[in-house]
Amino acid sequence: MTELTLAALLVCGLTTLSSAMAQTANGSAPVTAAAQMAPAASAMPQQPVTLEEYLRMVVRNRPSLAADRMEAGLARADTRTASAFPNPSVSAYGKPGEHGIGIDQPIPIFGQRGARIETAKKGELAADAHVELAVNAVLNDAAQAFNDLLVAQKRVEVWQDAQKALDKAAYIVRGQIDAGARSRYDGARLTLQQAQLVMQLNKANAALKAASTRAAQVAALPLWPARAEGSIQTLNQQQMPEFDTLWNQAASRLPALRSAQAEMEQARSKIDLAKREALPTPSIGAMRVKSRNDGSYTQWGVSMEIPLFDRHQGAIDRAKMEAEQAELRWQAANQDAQAGLYGAMQQWQLKRDSVRAYEKDGLAQIEPLKQMANDAYKLGQGGILELIDALSSINDHRLEYLDLVKDYLDAEWQVRLASGNVPVSE
Repeated sequence: MTELTLAALLVCGLTTLSSAMAQTANGSAPVTAAAQMAPAASAMPQQPVTLEEYLRMVVRNRPSLAADRMEAGLARADTRTASAFPNPSVSAYGKPGEHGIGIDQPIPIFGQRGARIETAKKGELAADAHVELAVNAVLNDAAQAFNDLLVAQKRVEVWQDAQKALDKAAYIVRGQIDAGARSRYDGARLTLQQAQLVMQLNKANAALKAASTRAAQVAALPLWPARAEGSIQTLNQQQMPEFDTLWNQAASRLPALRSAQAEMEQARSKIDLAKREALPTPSIGAMRVKSRNDGSYTQWGVSMEIPLFDRHQGAIDRAKMEAEQAELRWQAANQDAQAGLYGAMQQWQLKRDSVRAYEKDGLAQIEPLKQMANDAYKLGQGGILELIDALSSINDHRLEYLDLVKDYLDAEWQVRLASGNVPVSE
């Protein structure tokens, strides 16, 4: 038994080795699970991407959106099902001296088939709108991830600039110490501040790495070192459009409105379908009989349901109620969309005014304040604590400005989302 087992294992090993050698000879190697999961290097952008590029990349790459798009294919399959004619039925019987075979074909002469097709096509429109709703939800996460990444990059730059400014101040302080104008306390205090700044820079880099990982995850490129490209200045940006202009655009392209509209039209179509389904469908039958006494002959006939007790009134009433319900939901969707766009525009305006005011009154004073702090220390008009406090205050103001910018970018995106100005599903 042991020898047989060893022989079997040897044969299996030789077979596996031969297969591997054949693959090597052909220039191919076994594909591991990690290789299958890893995205192609060519699919990863090598340069920083803008918001538009990133959003389109997310729409193109996300497997969840590809799955959602299949909903439209399912709706088209329902339309094909509705287009099919009913199948005929075959019957046969036999008795002493006689036997026969027949066929019955239902004929939907009261427009049932056409009503089914129309309702199914309305379902296709609703499915397409549902796909766009799914796309909007993913793009909302993507835009927030992009804004987080962009601002995280700017925060690292702020801390790097702060480190350069402190290094420049350190050169001045050490020169003063070497000249005997300042004590070694100033050098020790500055060294401690430099160590704290390195710690803050490390934290900023860690936050940037987390934001980059998040952006790559949303884009379905988990190994991509994501980088964002964009400006955080708002002074030169175009004026905000009027509400009526944006609403006229939004009314025709917002997925929420299109979905509610399509569902309402489909529900109305179901009323006509229910009424036509209530009408009986006649069946035409033919039977070929072979009798010992009467010979062979053909029988023709028509059969049809008699709507005596069940006239499908319950199905018709249900379809009417569903249509009324869908219309109310469409009205609610319109009201919510208008309120959402109006509120988003108000927030955008407030955030932009805050950023513009800070850019005009605050950022313009940063470089002069930095120079004045260094000059004051050189001239002996301030101590090391005043110098460090001035540089720290400048850095804090720049970080506060980035917080305002982040709020502004998020508010700007919400206006785009509320007006339907997003990349379409491919």
